[in-house]
Amino acid sequence: MKIQVLFGSASDERVYGPLCRSLEKCGEVKMEVASAHRNPDRVHEIVKGCGADVFVAGAGLAAHLPGVVASLTNKPVFGIAVNGAFAGLDSFLSIVQMPKGVPVMAVTEENAGSIADLLLRWKNLPSDKIYLHWNRNLESYSPIQKALDEIQTQSGAEIIWTAAPEDRCVGEIVSPWELPKVNGLNLFLCEKVQLTSSNLALDFFAKARHAGAWVGANNIGNFVLQWKKLVETGKSAWN
Repeated sequence: MKIQVLFGSASDERVYGPLCRSLEKCGEVKMEVASAHRNPDRVHEIVKGCGADVFVAGAGLAAHLPGVVASLTNKPVFGIAVNGAFAGLDSFLSIVQMPKGVPVMAVTEENAGSIADLLLRWKNLPSDKIYLHWNRNLESYSPIQKALDEIQTQSGAEIIWTAAPEDRCVGEIVSPWELPKVNGLNLFLCEKVQLTSSNLALDFFAKARHAGAWVGANNIGNFVLQWKKLVETGKSAWN
């Protein structure tokens, strides 16, 4: 597997140094510093020319780099929310809120080291089944019911509940009332009206800092598309 790491600033070495070393157990790792704002042509050149199977892009503050990278490739993209201000809240909200069709797996700075383990766990994802964890006591909560139906419809795969510690568990559906139990491809779900509250953003960020690679709030389409990209990567990138 070829992994391209990009960070917006050389001053973020405290994050990308250990990250690159951890990713070496997955394959070949290359690192570049290029800002989406200051070096847009260089970012385009790297993404289009590197031949990577997976991208990991890190940035702080406005944190546009992961989204720009995702707009230039069909490969899976992890976005690391670097703690530049507000404990990384601004970066995380920028990275995680990608428009439909441009998924990014948003990871907080303190969880950057988990990306390698996630890639190894997702090495052989089946294309006909999605093993997910959710709180069965909340199955009557309408966003969870709707999400399960939509994930199955959009993916064409069978959705199978699985216990949180199981290796085959891809990720978790998480409600506003609980902390994630799975370090995986996680989806935050809530009633649409709840998204009008800034307090919910703080709650979402607290969950993300706990664990997981997140694809947005209620963004089921991006969740499914990200899963499909991971399945294809598993088929083609490992040798």
